[in-house]
Amino acid sequence: MISGFSLAYSITCLTSINKATINHKVTHWPISFYNYEVINKEMKVLLVLPFFHPHTGGSQKYAEELYTTLMNNHPEVKVDVLCYNSDRAKSFEVYRNMNVYRIPCLTLIPARFLLPEPFHLISLLIKLSKNRYNFIHTHVRFFDPVWWGYVYAKMIKAKSIFTGHVSSHPVHQNKLVELVAKIIDLTIARLSVSRYDYVTFVSQATADFFKSSLHFTKSYILLHNSVHSENFKKQENRNSRVIPKSDATLTSNNILITYAGRLIWTKGVTLLYEAAKEILKNDEFKHTHFAFAGPGELEKELEARIANDELSKKVTLTGSLDYNKVQKLLSVTDIFVNPSHHNEGLPTTILEAGASECFVIATDNGGTREAVINNETGLLIPQKDQNSLYQSIVWAIRNESERMKMASNLKTKIQKEFDWNKTSEKLYNEILKH
Repeated sequence: MISGFSLAYSITCLTSINKATINHKVTHWPISFYNYEVINKEMKVLLVLPFFHPHTGGSQKYAEELYTTLMNNHPEVKVDVLCYNSDRAKSFEVYRNMNVYRIPCLTLIPARFLLPEPFHLISLLIKLSKNRYNFIHTHVRFFDPVWWGYVYAKMIKAKSIFTGHVSSHPVHQNKLVELVAKIIDLTIARLSVSRYDYVTFVSQATADFFKSSLHFTKSYILLHNSVHSENFKKQENRNSRVIPKSDATLTSNNILITYAGRLIWTKGVTLLYEAAKEILKNDEFKHTHFAFAGPGELEKELEARIANDELSKKVTLTGSLDYNKVQKLLSVTDIFVNPSHHNEGLPTTILEAGASECFVIATDNGGTREAVINNETGLLIPQKDQNSLYQSIVWAIRNESERMKMASNLKTKIQKEFDWNKTSEKLYNEILKH
C-alpha cells in the first residue's frame, strides 16, 4: 500500500511541476527553465533531503559536514537546503552559512519515513528555481527527493548528484513495513538512481550492494563518510571523568563502555543492554560503567529496565547530546560498542569513537569493516549475536594493552583515510569543477 502510494505521490508531484513549467515558463516564472545560463562565478548547490538539522541522523550529518567543510575551503560554493520540517523548526533559517528551507510534511513512519505536502513542495521548487543552481544533490534512495530530484535538475538545466548511504535493503521491526520498503527499493528507487548525472557512495560496501542487488552499472565516485579528526581527543586526566548530562563521575579504575546513536531496535541497543546486565552481575567487572547516549523510541523502555534491574549506578542514559557533548563523552570513553543490525553505510559514530582513540567493538555491518579491521583496529562481531557481543566486551575489559594498541591503530587509520577535508576536496575536484 505504501509502495503504491509513494509511486503515485511522486508521479503526481512530477506531473504538477511539469505542468507549472509548461504553462508558466514565459509569463509567470522568474526565469526560463529552457534558456538557463550561469551568470556568475558562484557554484550553487541545492541539497534536497527529508531530514536535516535539528533532526539527528547519519545521512543528514554526512551532508552537513561534507558541504560546510567544502564551503569553508572554497568560498565560491554556496549551498541551500530543502528539507521537510520533521522537528517543527522554523520554516527558514541560516544554519552554518546554508539557507535552510523547511516545508510541512506528512509522517508515515515516525522518525523513519515522511512525505512533503505537495502544494508547499511545488511552490518552493518554483521559488527556488530563481537561484540558478548548478547542482541538485539528493541522498538515500528510500526517500522521495531521490525519485524526482534528477527530473527537477534537468528542468532547471542543473546537474544531478545522488549519494548512496545504505548497503542493504531497509530493515524494520515490522516485517510488513520491511517488505514494502524492499519493493520500493527494487522498483522506483532503483530506476531513479540510474538517471542521475553523478552517483557517489559513502562506502565500498554500499557500492558493492548497488552493483550486486540493484544491478547498478554506471560509474561512481567513492566519497567515504568522514570526521574532523582534529576535534576528537582522549581526555588525558582519567581520574576525573564526567559523563555529560549525568551525575556520574569516573576514576582511572573505572572502565566506561559507551553506545552513542539512536535508541531504536535496529541499532541493537536492547542486545547491548542485555550483555551489560550479564557483565555487571560479575564482581570481576564491578568497576565497569555503561553509557547509552542518544534519543529514540526505546529510551523510556531502557529507563524502566535499568530501574527495575537496580542498575542506575552502573548504567547511564544521557538522552540526546549535541555535537560538543558527544565529543566530551567519547573523550572519557574506554570502549565504544556499535551493535547495529540497522541498514548502515559507514557509521559516523564508529569514526568519531576511533578518532577519540576509543577501542571499538562493532557488528560487521555495511562499510564498518573498511575502518574496523578485525584484531587490528578493533573487533568485528556478527549481527544479532548477543553471546559474541558479551564475549568481545569481556575480552576488551581483560586485555587493556591489546585494546589500547588497536585503538591507536584505528585513530591513525581514520586520520589518514576518513578526513572531511580530503573527502570534500574529492567532491570538488571530481564533480563540482566539471
